[in-house]
Amino acid sequence: MDFTELRNYLERLEEDWKVPSCGLTVRVGRETVFESCRNSTPEDVYWLYSATKLFTAVMFCRLLEQGKLRLEDRVSDYLPEYAELEIVNETGERRRATKALTLEQLITMCGGLTYNITDPAITEAKDRTTRGIVREIAKMPLVDEPGDTYLYSLCHDVLAGVMEAVTGVRYAELIRREITLPLGMRDTVFHPDESQRTRFAPQYRWQGRHKPPLLTDGSNMFCFSPDYDSGGAGLCSTLSDYILLPEALACGGLGRDGYPLLKPETIDMMREDHITGSRLRGFELRWGRLKSYGYGLGVRTRLDQSDGSHSPVGEFGWDGAAGAYCIADPKNQLSAFYVQHVLEMGPVFDEIHPKLRDLIYLGLEA
Repeated sequence: MDFTELRNYLERLEEDWKVPSCGLTVRVGRETVFESCRNSTPEDVYWLYSATKLFTAVMFCRLLEQGKLRLEDRVSDYLPEYAELEIVNETGERRRATKALTLEQLITMCGGLTYNITDPAITEAKDRTTRGIVREIAKMPLVDEPGDTYLYSLCHDVLAGVMEAVTGVRYAELIRREITLPLGMRDTVFHPDESQRTRFAPQYRWQGRHKPPLLTDGSNMFCFSPDYDSGGAGLCSTLSDYILLPEALACGGLGRDGYPLLKPETIDMMREDHITGSRLRGFELRWGRLKSYGYGLGVRTRLDQSDGSHSPVGEFGWDGAAGAYCIADPKNQLSAFYVQHVLEMGPVFDEIHPKLRDLIYLGLEA
């Protein structure tokens, strides 16, 4: 193994792309084979944004394993407000949805929901808990019949509400009990305490390759209230914490101390592609960079190597709005997590993440 080129690439990110700080850790099995932090430490705290979705996907799959949920279940079986949904067309006309919204459609982002977090249903909700706001999201019109179209949306936030309903446990506590605590994660939380806030990495807004990024106030726009646990974008974590999740997924579903996070066959199910037929167009429109990938139960999943990458079929994971990026590869027992804190930076997804992925595998093969 030789990761010289990978290390050099990370060192150039500030000069080439105006990324003030970043960190990357790579493991094979339980061994760290590469780690580099520039202007940061492995204990710095970052908002994960959509990299939260891997936790939601894992928690959902745990409940599938336990028989508490089924993919074909209707959302209205757990959240009655979702029994009668409306669809709005391009001219603003509304009609009643003819299909029921299911859990499979939520986890695969095919529920017809949007990501309009400024809708009055959310901003004016009086009950600011997860269950309260998810109840109000049911009033927001869909853009298509449930199941027909892939559209990145608040589906995983609604799924968090479903999981609260079926377990009777607040979602943040459910994640703590079932994932973070048994895996040994100390800093992966929805609502950071004062100690964690003192370690937050500065968060920026990208201004292009030729201007320094703008410092933000460090807030997460998806944390609607202190009582709301966003299943789609609400967690914060550190480099040393987060890697423990993809490590377990890459190592047969077992945590470092043998905790049975997921069965191998469940991980295989998670990686099965669900984007076929009419769903495919929406996926391709939204994720042009994922030409060799499909979408499984809350994760991208590699279907072929037609893009020339060295990562194998079955490699999976997700990313986040400020630049977080996760890889889990059961074939090679490889896990990786990259973190930065720069919002509105399109090239991090189109350029930096694919380059990091390829340099990781080239380094392994060297």
